[in-house]
Amino acid sequence: MRKLVLSITLFAASFGLKAQGGKLIQQVNFNAGRTFSSFLYKNADGNKDENLSYRSGNTYNLSIGLGLGSKQVLRSEIQYSELGAKSSFLDAPVDWKLNYLGVGASYLFKVIDKETISLSPGAIIGYDYLLKGEQTIGSARYNLTENDALKVWDLNAGLLLNSRFKVTESLFLNFEYRFNMGLNQIEKQDQGEKSKNMGHKALLGLSFNL
Repeated sequence: MRKLVLSITLFAASFGLKAQGGKLIQQVNFNAGRTFSSFLYKNADGNKDENLSYRSGNTYNLSIGLGLGSKQVLRSEIQYSELGAKSSFLDAPVDWKLNYLGVGASYLFKVIDKETISLSPGAIIGYDYLLKGEQTIGSARYNLTENDALKVWDLNAGLLLNSRFKVTESLFLNFEYRFNMGLNQIEKQDQGEKSKNMGHKALLGLSFNL
């Protein structure tokens, strides 16, 4: 938890950044959307779980964009995401719901930069703290956080595609697609198994030029 507090403090401090000729911060973004997540899983024999499927959840983030010239943007963000997966065991439905709060940094390059629209592919890395983990098997519910079954920190990386549409001189509509993949195991006692988060995010929000 101390790492999360430190990360959020550094994120907040970045609002005060200034360049020599003026403000370095170019934009502030507020987004909300949906996650479609599952697990990258293999058992001790290297076999996948063929019953694994995606589950949907909510995601919200606040980010600031730092200008690196006319074409490049470096963003820092704080984000809440609902991840997990679905499967089945002996004909009983199995559902995992994992809620994370974390910080991240992304790099974007504007391949289209018109007065009314921009399109920017990029890459992102995040560091998320597990707020709550829950597993449901049939009608039985298990608190994975209290059972200490999962690691509390999840390092992840991914690719994104962002587009902004001008509404006024300072207000833009923001659309973004992301694909993220976990870089570390999420289970503490893996017993030879490999389990990582993965998923897609679709975001819609408002972006303000400063």
